[in-house]
Amino acid sequence: MEVFNRNNSTNTGKLPILTSWMLISPKNSSTQNLSIQISEVPVGSEQPIHNHEPEQCYYVIKGKGLMVIEDESREVFAGDAVYIPSYLKHGIKNIGNEVLEYLTANTPVFSDQYESTLWPSAPSNF
Repeated sequence: MEVFNRNNSTNTGKLPILTSWMLISPKNSSTQNLSIQISEVPVGSEQPIHNHEPEQCYYVIKGKGLMVIEDESREVFAGDAVYIPSYLKHGIKNIGNEVLEYLTANTPVFSDQYESTLWPSAPSNF
C-alpha cells in the first residue's frame, strides 16, 4: 500500500501565488498513467493560465474560484469537479474570502521534466 500526503510529497515551495504538492506520480509511486496533485491558492491570487498534454480534472475542496478554460469562465465552489481536455488553456483564480483548495488528477502523467520543474522542492513539513 502506498500512502502520500503533503509531508511526503514534492512541492512547489511556498510561492506567493499558490502552493502545490505532487501527491502521486511515477516519480514517487508505482503508477504509470495517473498523477494527483493538491493545491492551495491564497485569497486574491490565481494559478496562471497554462496548458499541457494530459487531460485533467479539478475538484474544489474548499473555497470559491473562477475557473477559466480557453475563452469560457465560470464560478466554482467546494464540491464542484471540472474536466479539462488536453492542450486547452486553463487556470483558476481565488475569488472567495478563504484559501481555495483543489485536487487535480491527470492522465497521461506529466513528463519527468515538466514535473521536476513545477514541483522541485523535496518533501517537507509545511
